Amino acid sequence: MTLIAMTLSIILGTFSLAYGYSQAGAIDLARLCALMGIIWLVARWRKLYWFSAFGLFLTLVAAAYGVWHNFTTLWMLLGALGGLLGWDLSDFALHLNYAAPTDDVQGMERRHLERVGVVALLGIGIALLSVFIHVTRLALEVAVGLIVLTVLVLMQFVIKISN
Repeated sequence: MTLIAMTLSIILGTFSLAYGYSQAGAIDLARLCALMGIIWLVARWRKLYWFSAFGLFLTLVAAAYGVWHNFTTLWMLLGALGGLLGWDLSDFALHLNYAAPTDDVQGMERRHLERVGVVALLGIGIALLSVFIHVTRLALEVAVGLIVLTVLVLMQFVIKISN
């Protein structure tokens, strides 16, 4: 289950980046994003587990570069989210290899995928809100307070779901 979700995350993340770059006319960079996804999947298949951290770094750099050059923000956000999910699920799949035979591996997988799904949905929802809602003037103290409040609420929400 985790490997399927990880593979889909990597494919959808790198496809989103490639599509966003191709919409902006950067065809060569779009091909590089697609190639990065293929290399990431091949590296996982070849058991090069370190590559997931490098793949996360590359997807975040590619998404940041796209946002910096005013490419479609939605595709860049989805690409970054796909990279983050691919990295997390790759790391979790590696940890599952060390589970004891008496551990409830399917239950662990299900709970982790539920938590990751909730965090991903909340993250993309907040990111979409930031794309569509623009605040021109906000005091630094208010902004920091809102960020802290948001983090605390999200932490409590994830803790409630995991129990």
